[in-house]
Amino acid sequence: MATYQFEFGALGDSRPVPPLTVQTTDPDTLSRAVVEHARPHITPILTEMGRPELADCLFRMNRDRSMGQFLWLDLAGGKSAEFLPSRITTTPERIQRKRTAGWTANGARYVGRGTRWGNPFTITDCLEAGLAESKDEARKVVTDQYRQWLVGELDGGPGPVGTSWSRERRDWIRSDLDELRGRDLMCWCPLVDTDGNPVPCHADVLLELCHTTQES
Repeated sequence: MATYQFEFGALGDSRPVPPLTVQTTDPDTLSRAVVEHARPHITPILTEMGRPELADCLFRMNRDRSMGQFLWLDLAGGKSAEFLPSRITTTPERIQRKRTAGWTANGARYVGRGTRWGNPFTITDCLEAGLAESKDEARKVVTDQYRQWLVGELDGGPGPVGTSWSRERRDWIRSDLDELRGRDLMCWCPLVDTDGNPVPCHADVLLELCHTTQES
Protein backbone atom coordinates (compact mmCIF):
# COMPACT_ATOMS: atom_id res chain seq x y z
CA MET A 1 0.00 0.00 0.00
CA ALA A 2 1.52 3.29 -1.12
CA THR A 3 2.08 6.15 1.33
CA TYR A 4 1.38 9.70 0.10
CA GLN A 5 2.63 12.78 1.94
CA PHE A 6 1.11 16.14 0.99
CA GLU A 7 2.54 19.60 1.53
CA PHE A 8 0.05 22.31 0.63
CA GLY A 9 0.90 25.68 -0.82
CA ALA A 10 -0.43 29.17 -0.16
CA LEU A 11 -4.02 30.35 -0.31
CA GLY A 12 -4.19 34.10 -0.14
CA ASP A 13 -1.56 35.31 2.31
CA SER A 14 -1.27 32.10 4.32
CA ARG A 15 -0.67 28.39 4.12
CA PRO A 16 -3.77 27.19 5.96
CA VAL A 17 -3.72 23.46 5.28
CA PRO A 18 -1.45 21.31 7.47
CA PRO A 19 0.50 18.41 5.94
CA LEU A 20 -1.33 15.16 5.33
CA THR A 21 -0.25 11.52 5.07
CA VAL A 22 -2.52 8.97 3.40
CA GLN A 23 -2.04 5.25 2.82
CA THR A 24 -4.20 3.83 0.05
CA THR A 25 -4.15 1.98 -3.27
CA ASP A 26 -7.16 3.78 -4.75
CA PRO A 27 -6.73 7.18 -6.50
CA ASP A 28 -10.36 8.16 -5.87
CA THR A 29 -10.04 7.42 -2.17
CA LEU A 30 -6.85 9.46 -2.11
CA SER A 31 -8.46 12.50 -3.75
CA ARG A 32 -11.47 12.38 -1.42
CA ALA A 33 -9.22 12.15 1.64
CA VAL A 34 -7.31 15.26 0.55
CA VAL A 35 -10.48 17.29 0.01
CA GLU A 36 -11.99 16.21 3.34
CA HIS A 37 -8.76 17.13 5.10
CA ALA A 38 -8.42 20.53 3.44
CA ARG A 39 -12.02 21.77 3.33
CA PRO A 40 -12.33 22.89 6.99
CA HIS A 41 -9.10 24.90 6.61
CA ILE A 42 -9.81 26.53 3.25
CA THR A 43 -13.52 27.34 3.64
CA PRO A 44 -13.08 30.35 6.00
CA ILE A 45 -10.35 31.84 3.81
CA LEU A 46 -12.30 31.34 0.59
CA THR A 47 -15.29 32.99 2.27
CA GLU A 48 -13.15 36.00 3.23
CA MET A 49 -11.92 36.16 -0.37
CA GLY A 50 -15.52 36.27 -1.60
CA ARG A 51 -15.29 32.84 -3.24
CA PRO A 52 -16.97 30.44 -0.81
CA GLU A 53 -18.21 28.28 -3.68
CA LEU A 54 -14.63 27.14 -4.36
CA ALA A 55 -14.75 24.99 -1.22
CA ASP A 56 -16.97 22.59 -3.18
CA CYS A 57 -13.93 21.36 -5.07
CA LEU A 58 -12.05 18.33 -6.32
CA PHE A 59 -8.39 17.45 -5.96
CA ARG A 60 -6.48 16.28 -8.99
CA MET A 61 -2.92 15.06 -9.44
CA ASN A 62 -0.52 14.97 -12.35
CA ARG A 63 0.33 11.71 -14.07
CA ASP A 64 3.14 10.65 -11.75
CA ARG A 65 1.34 11.91 -8.61
CA SER A 66 4.15 14.27 -7.67
CA MET A 67 2.07 17.48 -7.78
CA GLY A 68 -1.59 18.29 -7.28
CA GLN A 69 -4.05 21.15 -7.01
CA PHE A 70 -7.65 21.83 -6.11
CA LEU A 71 -10.12 22.23 -8.94
CA TRP A 72 -13.54 23.90 -8.87
CA LEU A 73 -15.90 23.36 -11.78
CA ASP A 74 -19.17 25.03 -12.75
CA LEU A 75 -20.20 22.92 -15.70
CA ALA A 76 -23.47 24.75 -16.24
CA GLY A 77 -21.78 28.13 -16.28
CA GLY A 78 -18.67 26.95 -18.11
CA LYS A 79 -16.41 28.22 -15.34
CA SER A 80 -13.49 26.70 -13.48
CA ALA A 81 -10.78 27.64 -11.00
CA GLU A 82 -7.52 26.01 -9.94
CA PHE A 83 -5.90 26.87 -6.63
CA LEU A 84 -3.71 25.73 -3.74
CA PRO A 85 -0.90 23.80 -5.49
CA SER A 86 0.43 20.87 -3.51
CA ARG A 87 3.62 18.85 -3.49
CA ILE A 88 3.23 15.08 -3.15
CA THR A 89 5.86 12.64 -1.94
CA THR A 90 4.92 9.07 -2.74
CA THR A 91 6.39 5.95 -1.15
CA PRO A 92 5.00 2.94 -3.02
CA GLU A 93 5.79 -0.65 -2.06
CA ARG A 94 6.31 -4.05 -3.65
CA ILE A 95 3.64 -6.62 -2.98
CA GLN A 96 3.59 -10.34 -3.76
CA ARG A 97 1.10 -11.57 -6.32
CA LYS A 98 -0.97 -14.50 -5.08
CA ARG A 99 -3.46 -17.00 -6.44
CA THR A 100 -5.40 -17.22 -3.17
CA ALA A 101 -9.17 -17.11 -3.66
CA GLY A 102 -10.51 -13.65 -2.94
CA TRP A 103 -7.09 -12.01 -3.08
CA THR A 104 -7.01 -8.65 -4.87
CA ALA A 105 -4.16 -6.49 -6.11
CA ASN A 106 -5.84 -3.28 -4.92
CA GLY A 107 -4.58 -1.24 -7.85
CA ALA A 108 -0.97 -2.48 -7.81
CA ARG A 109 0.72 -2.79 -11.21
CA TYR A 110 1.98 -6.25 -12.17
CA VAL A 111 5.53 -6.02 -13.54
CA GLY A 112 6.51 -9.70 -13.77
CA ARG A 113 7.26 -11.79 -16.82
CA GLY A 114 4.72 -11.47 -19.56
CA THR A 115 4.89 -7.68 -19.25
CA ARG A 116 7.36 -5.23 -20.72
CA TRP A 117 8.71 -4.68 -17.21
CA GLY A 118 9.65 -8.31 -16.53
CA ASN A 119 13.21 -9.38 -15.67
CA PRO A 120 14.88 -11.00 -18.71
CA PHE A 121 17.55 -12.53 -16.45
CA THR A 122 16.27 -15.77 -14.95
CA ILE A 123 17.20 -17.80 -11.90
CA THR A 124 17.42 -20.94 -14.05
CA ASP A 125 19.89 -19.36 -16.48
CA CYS A 126 21.92 -17.99 -13.60
CA LEU A 127 22.27 -21.41 -11.96
CA GLU A 128 23.04 -23.16 -15.25
CA ALA A 129 25.76 -20.60 -16.01
CA GLY A 130 27.36 -21.21 -12.61
CA LEU A 131 26.85 -17.62 -11.49
CA ALA A 132 25.27 -18.77 -8.22
CA GLU A 133 25.17 -21.89 -6.08
CA SER A 134 21.65 -21.57 -4.69
CA LYS A 135 18.28 -20.23 -5.71
CA ASP A 136 18.49 -17.47 -3.10
CA GLU A 137 21.90 -16.40 -4.34
CA ALA A 138 20.71 -16.54 -7.94
CA ARG A 139 17.75 -14.31 -7.14
CA LYS A 140 20.15 -11.64 -5.90
CA VAL A 141 22.36 -12.03 -8.98
CA VAL A 142 19.52 -11.63 -11.48
CA THR A 143 18.16 -8.63 -9.57
CA ASP A 144 21.60 -7.01 -9.75
CA GLN A 145 21.76 -7.83 -13.47
CA TYR A 146 18.41 -6.15 -14.01
CA ARG A 147 19.64 -3.05 -12.20
CA GLN A 148 22.88 -2.98 -14.22
CA TRP A 149 20.92 -3.39 -17.45
CA LEU A 150 18.53 -0.53 -16.68
CA VAL A 151 21.33 1.89 -15.74
CA GLY A 152 23.29 1.00 -18.89
CA GLU A 153 26.08 -1.14 -17.43
CA LEU A 154 24.83 -4.18 -19.38
CA ASP A 155 23.97 -3.62 -22.99
CA GLY A 156 22.05 -5.43 -25.70
CA GLY A 157 21.14 -9.06 -26.08
CA PRO A 158 18.36 -11.01 -27.80
CA GLY A 159 16.00 -13.46 -26.15
CA PRO A 160 12.62 -15.12 -26.57
CA VAL A 161 9.63 -12.86 -27.06
CA GLY A 162 8.99 -10.93 -23.85
CA THR A 163 12.42 -11.66 -22.36
CA SER A 164 14.72 -9.60 -24.57
CA TRP A 165 17.29 -7.48 -22.76
CA SER A 166 17.85 -5.26 -25.78
CA ARG A 167 18.81 -1.62 -25.56
CA GLU A 168 15.49 -0.69 -27.19
CA ARG A 169 13.48 -2.42 -24.48
CA ARG A 170 15.58 -0.85 -21.75
CA ASP A 171 15.07 2.61 -23.25
CA TRP A 172 11.32 2.01 -23.43
CA ILE A 173 11.21 1.08 -19.74
CA ARG A 174 13.16 4.16 -18.72
CA SER A 175 11.09 6.51 -20.88
CA ASP A 176 7.77 5.17 -19.58
CA LEU A 177 8.44 5.05 -15.85
CA ASP A 178 5.53 7.45 -15.35
CA GLU A 179 3.25 4.45 -15.88
CA LEU A 180 4.66 2.99 -12.65
CA ARG A 181 5.56 6.05 -10.62
CA GLY A 182 3.47 6.44 -7.50
CA ARG A 183 1.99 2.94 -7.72
CA ASP A 184 2.61 -0.23 -5.75
CA LEU A 185 4.35 -2.83 -7.92
CA MET A 186 3.54 -6.52 -7.91
CA CYS A 187 5.56 -9.64 -8.72
CA TRP A 188 5.52 -13.33 -7.77
CA CYS A 189 8.71 -13.02 -5.72
CA PRO A 190 8.25 -13.43 -1.95
CA LEU A 191 8.80 -10.35 0.17
CA VAL A 192 10.89 -12.09 2.86
CA ASP A 193 12.59 -15.45 3.29
CA THR A 194 11.93 -18.00 6.04
CA ASP A 195 14.19 -16.02 8.40
CA GLY A 196 12.31 -12.78 7.76
CA ASN A 197 15.06 -11.23 5.62
CA PRO A 198 14.07 -9.16 2.56
CA VAL A 199 14.10 -11.10 -0.72
CA PRO A 200 15.50 -9.15 -3.69
CA CYS A 201 13.24 -8.65 -6.70
CA HIS A 202 13.46 -6.68 -9.94
CA ALA A 203 10.34 -4.76 -8.85
CA ASP A 204 12.48 -3.19 -6.11
CA VAL A 205 14.79 -1.90 -8.83
CA LEU A 206 11.86 -0.33 -10.66
CA LEU A 207 10.67 1.34 -7.46
CA GLU A 208 14.16 2.73 -6.85
CA LEU A 209 14.46 3.98 -10.41
CA CYS A 210 11.05 5.66 -10.30
CA HIS A 211 12.09 7.47 -7.12
CA THR A 212 15.55 8.58 -8.24
CA THR A 213 14.49 9.76 -11.69
CA GLN A 214 11.58 11.70 -10.20
CA GLU A 215 13.97 13.50 -7.84
CA SER A 216 16.37 14.36 -10.66
